[in-house]
Amino acid sequence: MGASLEEIDAAWKQALTNGVKANVADDSRCYLQVSGETVAETAVCGPVHYLGDDDTTWDGAQWESAADGKDKYTLKHLSTFTPGQELQANTELYRPDNKEPPVDLTLNEPEAPVAEKDQPFWLPVAQAPVGPGSTTMRPGEPAILKSPVGTVGVISVEISDRVGGAGNRQQAPEDTQFLTINFSELTGFKPSSDVSAMAVVVEDKTYPIETADGQSMVIPVAGDLDTALLRLTYDGLDQDLPLSDLARTDDAVAAGLYSGLETEPKESESRSGEMEMNAAMAANSFSGSLSYSVKAERLAYDQERKWPAAGMSWLKVTLDTYARGPRWDGESYRIGVYGLTKTIEAPTLQVDGKSITGEVGDLNDGLFGAGQEIWYQVPAASPQATFSADVKMAGALKPGSSNAKNAPASVEHIYQIRDVNLEFAPLPGNG
Repeated sequence: MGASLEEIDAAWKQALTNGVKANVADDSRCYLQVSGETVAETAVCGPVHYLGDDDTTWDGAQWESAADGKDKYTLKHLSTFTPGQELQANTELYRPDNKEPPVDLTLNEPEAPVAEKDQPFWLPVAQAPVGPGSTTMRPGEPAILKSPVGTVGVISVEISDRVGGAGNRQQAPEDTQFLTINFSELTGFKPSSDVSAMAVVVEDKTYPIETADGQSMVIPVAGDLDTALLRLTYDGLDQDLPLSDLARTDDAVAAGLYSGLETEPKESESRSGEMEMNAAMAANSFSGSLSYSVKAERLAYDQERKWPAAGMSWLKVTLDTYARGPRWDGESYRIGVYGLTKTIEAPTLQVDGKSITGEVGDLNDGLFGAGQEIWYQVPAASPQATFSADVKMAGALKPGSSNAKNAPASVEHIYQIRDVNLEFAPLPGNG
């Protein structure tokens, strides 16, 4: 048996020279695993620390006994050695020559290539990113950063001295540690864009992330990693995610930093009414009506107007109007038709007891979303506003379309839309 184990020792040490780089002790060798008079069918060889492994391990060696003469048996090694073998419970390591394993079963990992200083890099997808001495910061629900074009989700953060497997193991440069960020989602981030950028900030140093190629991004960094931030920049606005606690686990906690970009507009009911004539116009037989609809949509960002002020949101009110007249209804069914111009004046909102004047934007003539856009900045926490505006109809008589002799040469009338209640879902995190 002793000679057989020495042959297995020699085969194992030859296998080490042909495989992955490994460290062994002077007294690393192969042992039987024995419990009483029973010998386990797997011998173990070690201890050994392979490049790319976090811990010191043992290799397994399957064997079988073969008769070699009348009273002699040989242990024959059956196959290759299997790394990562755990020692069987309730057994002792045994050799007939009474050689024992080293007292300290912990070995250093072999030297690995040193990563380039200050340069982020991506690990292959699904490769375990941990290394010796790694510390995982708060795994759990993803922490979220949002921009108008996508979402960045961070599932965990790790600190280690080494990363990668046997084929791409790297160790951190002197006086640095690896900071590994494991992303659950990385959509819409365009490193080459003029308006979109991402970086890691540690104390007063910034590490730009200029590519997006995987799920785990590694940076060799110096400094106090408790201060590390993941910074997402879009069109001049920075959003910072503290990597020490990953506390932003949904849109709600980031509303103040424009994380909640989804809106839930509610359309007001369409309202219609007849023009109210004053005494002079009624005597001149003017008639007409205006129907209108108003809807509101709150946005954290608009491509044209960019970001609103801190603590504010954009509120886009769309006012869709349809006017009949005014026209002059004279005697004997004769009418006066006018070439009318419609303008919106004094578009105001009452929000939280304050009056805000809007900025008239685009006029949309499409089948969906038709109407005049009016833009406001409103407090991000306000779920309700009251809209008012004047719609002025004015123009000159069109002789070619009129058959009345006594119609006035021009007309002007203002429809007063008042106190249209607009309710819209608050941004996440604001009640």
